[in-house]
Amino acid sequence: MASDSRPPLGLNITKALIDGHNFNVAASMLTASGVVEEFEADEGGAGITLFVPTDRAFAELPTTERLQSLPADKKAVILKFHVLHSYYPLGSLESIVNPVQPTLATEDMGAGSFTLNISRVNGSVAIDTGIVQASVTQTVFDQNPVAIFGVSMVLLPREIFGKNPMVAPKPGEGGGAMGTAQPPDISLAPQNSPGFSGPSSLLSSPPGFREEIRSSAAIDGGRSFIIALCCIGLYVVV
Repeated sequence: MASDSRPPLGLNITKALIDGHNFNVAASMLTASGVVEEFEADEGGAGITLFVPTDRAFAELPTTERLQSLPADKKAVILKFHVLHSYYPLGSLESIVNPVQPTLATEDMGAGSFTLNISRVNGSVAIDTGIVQASVTQTVFDQNPVAIFGVSMVLLPREIFGKNPMVAPKPGEGGGAMGTAQPPDISLAPQNSPGFSGPSSLLSSPPGFREEIRSSAAIDGGRSFIIALCCIGLYVVV
């Protein structure tokens, strides 16, 4: 019974996308890259599951993410990042046990990299790459061993589109995420400060400190003056 429900091997994935009427950009990229032949070769065995961005998803891709300008090998990795090397119907995706799933790109680039986090959010299947979170919008094809789902966003892997890690530059080298900030200049002698006109000192007075000293000196001077007048008066009387 299971073999009767499986489509014949060699399903034309590109044709299935074109028949979906909303995946022309993805179909063109798959054909141009040649990876679609690899996908169709993987239809046997455990099967495959494809998450295909809609034409609108490609149109809404930020201009900062220059997907088309990437070299061919990186484009191929990104396309493989949209494919799981197992057949998952929609019901299985909604109740998936292990949310972190390797992709075909994981097999090429190394374990632990280029994985997708699949979960159920607000009643729909959400796919998180670490940079974007897309949702499954429609089922294009679902017949064991091939499942093709339309997704709302292009799945951008953090390994390619993520920010560069902060790495301290080598001695003598400038730039870098941590190389742009320079330590502040520390001057022990205030005469090195712009506009300084007073005597040298290793300590600077806090704001208002000198004014308080002047006020205290003025008050003490006034008291001394009054005391001196009183003494003169007593001397005259005597």
